[in-house]
Amino acid sequence: MLRILAVFTFACSDPGPATFGDPVENPQLPPRGSLDITTWIAGGDYLEWACESAPHAGRAPSPHGLNRICSNDALIASTGPGPFPVGAAAVKEIYDGERISLHAVYRKVADGEGGATWYWFEGTADDVIANSEGDGTCVGCHSSAPRDFVFTPLVE
Repeated sequence: MLRILAVFTFACSDPGPATFGDPVENPQLPPRGSLDITTWIAGGDYLEWACESAPHAGRAPSPHGLNRICSNDALIASTGPGPFPVGAAAVKEIYDGERISLHAVYRKVADGEGGATWYWFEGTADDVIANSEGDGTCVGCHSSAPRDFVFTPLVE
């Protein structure tokens, strides 16, 4: 009797493009694309933004667990109501114990409201979970945010 063993690998989502061709020199604006954004994160520009002082438990309904959020100038300067301006962004460091295990990033890329007006990234250079505008996983959770898909209390 011949037995055939099949191994299947399933990805949660399409990892999306490695680059969108965005400039990567602006420390206030994360580029889009899994390669460009992970390179930008590794450079640490976001650490100069307004960051929460320490990691904390995820705020409901966040699935992210222990995290710390850094907000850029455009996100902080925008006081509601209404949509955030193009260029508003935040980086969430997601921890496994005392180590950052991955990052989640959101950046406003178009005027107006809706999840598709944001670029969403979550993952590492080796494991991309989200990497697109309007990513369904991110938008599904962030759609219940109090203002324009942003839950994060802005730090000043």
